[in-house]
Amino acid sequence: MATTRSPILILVGLVAAAFVPLAVMWVVVGGVEGVAYLLGFAAYFLVAHVALPGGVYFDARERGSNSVLAWTALAFFLPFVGAAFYFLVWQSRLGELAR
Repeated sequence: MATTRSPILILVGLVAAAFVPLAVMWVVVGGVEGVAYLLGFAAYFLVAHVALPGGVYFDARERGSNSVLAWTALAFFLPFVGAAFYFLVWQSRLGELAR
């Protein structure tokens, strides 16, 4: 159950706080026809900066990594590269542990 200090709730609040003014500005400046661009950007942002880092966070926490925050930050700031690097590093570590 999520508490008020849950990282996911904090992230959702920050994303909502960023997207509401962005949506208003986008409609005011570009008109209603600019909403399609906003929806495309929102989809990219949710996948690249919420879903990928969220997946890295939950996976790193489940595996007991000591650097959960560092991996999550890397996946947030370099979304596709950071997440791919995380999963490649963990796959190589699992291979070493299996030997």
